[in-house]
Amino acid sequence: MVLNESDSAADFVSMAATATHHFKFSYSKTKDLPVGKSIKSPTFSVAGHNCDILYFPQGLEEEPNYIHLYLAIHCESVINVALGFSFLNKHGMPSSNGTYRQTCTFSPRGKEIGFVDSKVRSDFEAEFVKDDYVTLVCSVTILSDSYKEVPKQLVYGIVPFNINENFSVLLANKEMADITFEVDGETFAAHKLVLSARSPVFKAELFGGMAESKMESIQIKDIKPAIFKAMLHFIYSDSLPDMSDDDIPKVTQVQLLLKAADRYALDGLKMICEEVLRRDVSMDTVVSSLALAEEHSCFQLKDVCLDFASKPKNLIQLALNAEYVELMHCNSLLLEEFGDHAREQVSFSNIAFNFDDNDDDDVTVASAEDDI
Repeated sequence: MVLNESDSAADFVSMAATATHHFKFSYSKTKDLPVGKSIKSPTFSVAGHNCDILYFPQGLEEEPNYIHLYLAIHCESVINVALGFSFLNKHGMPSSNGTYRQTCTFSPRGKEIGFVDSKVRSDFEAEFVKDDYVTLVCSVTILSDSYKEVPKQLVYGIVPFNINENFSVLLANKEMADITFEVDGETFAAHKLVLSARSPVFKAELFGGMAESKMESIQIKDIKPAIFKAMLHFIYSDSLPDMSDDDIPKVTQVQLLLKAADRYALDGLKMICEEVLRRDVSMDTVVSSLALAEEHSCFQLKDVCLDFASKPKNLIQLALNAEYVELMHCNSLLLEEFGDHAREQVSFSNIAFNFDDNDDDDVTVASAEDDI
């Protein structure tokens, strides 16, 4: 697959800056804080922007008894951010039950953006508290026109440098590689330090208390070799490779790459894939992209898909699509969001959706007027 200029993937990569911050704190000293009170992490920086994590163990006045997580970014202009929070479990591994990700926009004087954890406190303690400590990993990828790249030539006469190119050569030559991955019959060599620096998941696997940390070769399941190769390329070069593969459609490859990016907490790569998919929503791709967006918390992609699906000219076709109907049947909240989008485009009261509970395949779409 070749990403052409309309995809603008290279533009997104070149303007991305990522930082991962580990915030470790005592559970016993914070769990009894009153509602509305928080603890704040040490300030860390991403692309010149100072960031603070706010942790509310008892929640806020309007939503008490639930853990609230927020990120505050001090910025002078509007910036787009891929934000992720992950609680590490007792094995030092990010848990899917304690991982929250979304893309969002921060602005000067803007409010903090974050998540609400609805787990029962006893479940939280059992999974995430180890020796009275909780470790929260915050990943921030800033993608904005205001982000200024480091100039390649600081002083006239100095040879320009390209660290991404150097790391790409390191991957290609396999020099000093100290780990291999077996992916569906293919072998990939890599470097533990590079992987752990880029991915908190790889860091936990390769240097934590997991069994993989003692292995010289790790078997990877549920990822195609071409997708794993593309992910490694991004880890080493901050760019997408040529993924030409006639057997797998372009959109499918990007969808699979987004899944891999989310699995290994590569938020920058996930954002790039989401943007490419947003620009390629069609009748052929909207159902799979919508399901993907819902599963992996890609809120901007979901909005684009719901906007597309709720257009009158597309609505009837999709209502006769079995996969789309099944997706809506299984997710009442998603159906409710679809209704909100539909009401913005047409008079929703003029359109009746009848999802027959007795027959999942029986869907009726009726219009009170002939204007659709």
